[in-house]
Amino acid sequence: MTLQNIENFDISVISDPHVLAYDLIADTDYFKKEIKIDRKLLVESEALFGQALEIVNKANSQFLFLPGDLVKDGEYKSHQIVKKYLCEWKNNKDGREIFMIPGNHDLNNHKSYDFKKDTKTKNINPKEFYDLYSFIYENPLVLEMYKDSDIFKKYLENINKQYDREEEYQYYAHGYFSYVSRIKSEVNDSGLTIIALDTSIYSIDTEQSHKDNRENVPGSITLDQMRWAVEKIEEAKQRKDLIFVMAHHALMPNFRNQELVFSPFIIKEWRTKFIDDDPRINNKTPIEVLADNGVKFVFTGHLHENGTAKYVSELGNVVYDVQTGSTVTYPLPIRHIKIINKLEETSGFEVYIKTDLIKEFTYRNLADEIEIVDDAINYTIEKQLSLRDVLHNYIRIQANNPKYAHINLKPLLIEKASDFLDKDIPVHGYMNKIVFPMIYKYFPYKKKYVGKIDVARINGEFEFQIRAAKNILTIKASNLEEAFDIILKEIDNKILIPYQIVTYWDKIINKAWQMPIDNDGHTFYDFANYIYQYKPLGEEERPEFVAKMIDNLNNSNYNITNIVIEYCKDEINEAFDKFTSSIELKKDGSKEKFFNDLIQTKGRLSSFAYKRFIKKVDNLRELLDYFSRYITDEKDLTGAGFAKKILSTKSVRIAKENFSNHMFGQSSLRKFVIDVVNSMSEEMVEVYQNEDLNELEKYFNYIEYDDSKSSK
Repeated sequence: MTLQNIENFDISVISDPHVLAYDLIADTDYFKKEIKIDRKLLVESEALFGQALEIVNKANSQFLFLPGDLVKDGEYKSHQIVKKYLCEWKNNKDGREIFMIPGNHDLNNHKSYDFKKDTKTKNINPKEFYDLYSFIYENPLVLEMYKDSDIFKKYLENINKQYDREEEYQYYAHGYFSYVSRIKSEVNDSGLTIIALDTSIYSIDTEQSHKDNRENVPGSITLDQMRWAVEKIEEAKQRKDLIFVMAHHALMPNFRNQELVFSPFIIKEWRTKFIDDDPRINNKTPIEVLADNGVKFVFTGHLHENGTAKYVSELGNVVYDVQTGSTVTYPLPIRHIKIINKLEETSGFEVYIKTDLIKEFTYRNLADEIEIVDDAINYTIEKQLSLRDVLHNYIRIQANNPKYAHINLKPLLIEKASDFLDKDIPVHGYMNKIVFPMIYKYFPYKKKYVGKIDVARINGEFEFQIRAAKNILTIKASNLEEAFDIILKEIDNKILIPYQIVTYWDKIINKAWQMPIDNDGHTFYDFANYIYQYKPLGEEERPEFVAKMIDNLNNSNYNITNIVIEYCKDEINEAFDKFTSSIELKKDGSKEKFFNDLIQTKGRLSSFAYKRFIKKVDNLRELLDYFSRYITDEKDLTGAGFAKKILSTKSVRIAKENFSNHMFGQSSLRKFVIDVVNSMSEEMVEVYQNEDLNELEKYFNYIEYDDSKSSK
């Protein structure tokens, strides 16, 4: 049997439809801004979901897998639309059933928005999700919900005690929607066992800040989940069943270097070996546990990537992670599965997997008009934005966001710092209670042109003490906080102005894009856009300017940040001068009051220096100039020099690494860029766009991970 002569399939897979209910869409500036920075076909999403189900109808599949991300951002109304479509499909023919798990967009999503009413809209919590989709979780093929197991109940009890949760959240924890189902065979006593592993993070136990009612992008599998899954696998093996696992997040990378460039789209524990008394689990990664316990296929989504990974465990057992792309992004794929039960002949099963692409669809546009798309692939490609478009749109959208119109920077910074430090930072007293205790250990030290700088604590309050030639200058924590608050307020009023931000952003970024990277006229933008578009070219076909830039990035002496700053120094200096000069150092309209309340002096020399200092300094620019030697070791401070100095500090390097880790799964942005380019291949295009290249031999060799070699 070949894929070409299969007319009736058993199972179809639709992943990541991201349906946004048409009732939540409007032809408003805000929604237009949203679709200018989101690659998903949101206006078309409802129609594309309906068309995907039509393709499932034509494949004659009796069962449907949905590995999550059903809606855009957890909107309850969007979930109601998804339910309507699913019920229509299910009820159209007897015997149809749906197997579904939530994705990271589906539950406890704080971004749910009604673009028609221009306000936040109701999202959905786990209980509401279960009630809405009860026809799926209470269908007769479901053998057990993980939440009803003794393993989960004990785990939940421990989590509730550990985090002292509010009562409304105490009914759920990570993995809540995991379950096991079984489809009986029509030819013998065996069948297909489906283990749905809920990998999405929406509960306090796995949420990155250990908060309830929040969602995270990455996925996770807990040890308790794995223990439960192994029990269900063992029961399935006793029945001689074929075993499928379904999860939202990939259990291993599905393309070369995914773990380096897009790790939030793989479960966090993909390379973590569990420690457990059960030898079926102990010292094994999640995918290794599944492989060594007899699972052959895992069906996932999340990345919008239509790829398959083959994994070989240390014991030589094979499992495939089959990832299905999204119906709202290129190339609009749906999968179909045919299972041939050959237990009587060969003691096994034959599994055929085919990919269909949505080739045409009809949808209602923003003007409430019906549009017919007869070439869906080209339509999707044309909808993709260039990097310049995305950045151009994004900065204007953010600069003109109503919530930034009257921004109060201080509470925003405190909120971000609280999340980063994982502690509550007070609105008042943060210098004395948080900042000084953190920096205390780095003092005292001596600095040229300044003297000995120390931190002391007197009567419960920290203070800076700067000593030189029997003179002392003191800055108390409370006074420093008051001065800092004044500066923040000045920034609110004089810098965070949309037209100013956009003007200087355009000047700097456009200059950076023009930076030449070779002698043939190629620019930094050409390279950046090449990466953004993720052009599928192999090593031999890679443009020479890209190869040269990769060589530069591989050279540790090539400081791309400083090179770009130096090229844009005129524009950076202009913005720096403009912004810092506008920040006046005054309290109640008086410069003297600002500094007299901030600084106390002892000694003639310090008093003289202090008076001279006040006379010379009126604004933040002059303050930075005054301490230029201390800040940059240069006599004259420039914006470009200041930027280089700041970016080279340890704290900023750590912040960059944390950002890179959070966004891309690794601490080096330089390595991220290199790995993205190195992962591009012509093979990707073949697998994506050609439905005739889905034969087993071709398709399942897309990428392989062989741990069996490591045990030899």
